Amino acid sequence: MNKLIFLGTAGLALTVSGSAFAADFPAMPVRSTFVERFTWTSCYLGAHRGGSWAKEDVTDPVLLVQDNAGLGGPGFTTGGPNTVVVNQHGAVIGGQIGCDYQFPSSLVLGVEGAVSGATMKGSTLVALPDSPPDTALVAVKTDFMPTLTGRIGYAADRWLFYAKGGVAWSSNKYSVVGTFNGGAGLGLPFDFEGLSVRTGWTAGGGVEWAFADDWSARLEYDYYDFGTHTATMNDAVNGPGPLSFKTTMQMVKLGVNFHVWGWQ
Repeated sequence: MNKLIFLGTAGLALTVSGSAFAADFPAMPVRSTFVERFTWTSCYLGAHRGGSWAKEDVTDPVLLVQDNAGLGGPGFTTGGPNTVVVNQHGAVIGGQIGCDYQFPSSLVLGVEGAVSGATMKGSTLVALPDSPPDTALVAVKTDFMPTLTGRIGYAADRWLFYAKGGVAWSSNKYSVVGTFNGGAGLGLPFDFEGLSVRTGWTAGGGVEWAFADDWSARLEYDYYDFGTHTATMNDAVNGPGPLSFKTTMQMVKLGVNFHVWGWQ
């Protein structure tokens, strides 16, 4: 009996002393292994610059000069529609604003509005077959291109691979200039000009990289189609006339964005 009492007293003493010994040391912190997942959920504002090129199929510039304006007089008629190609190229610079939402599956959906100013232009000489060697210079300029697009992408941490598409507009200036001699040295100048704002569609894609907490850079390619449009060409002396343009365009842009609202 005395032996049992001794063992119980010793065990109690060890328990109390162990608790007191442990109390002399601070508790070790528990390190968390959780890392916050990067997300593309944000709104952004940015800028871009790049280059673009376009193909213009221009139908009936000869008809405009020789028939509609009456420069050729009686007997000067074209044999049928004629189409020439004017290739534009130039630089673009502009800005964009948009918002994205990233789902748990890494799917990203967003919407973006962008505006690009351009120095695009091109021209070609067209022979006037009823009055050789007369020619007309057909020129096209594009200076302003807004877009409103949706985009869908896949996020791989700080990389975003996306496609986009939507509506596009283009501000254009057209001209057909030259001198009509009619084979007899008439020396009648013509200077037709037309303006239009075209509506079409755009589709493209790109890759975006978040190189800092609030900043990303992107490389993007876009294709534009503005269909066929008939513009009214005006000449102060020779009167108005119609001219048809079919336009497709391509663009490569390098951009940078600053992100806010839930970027982290």
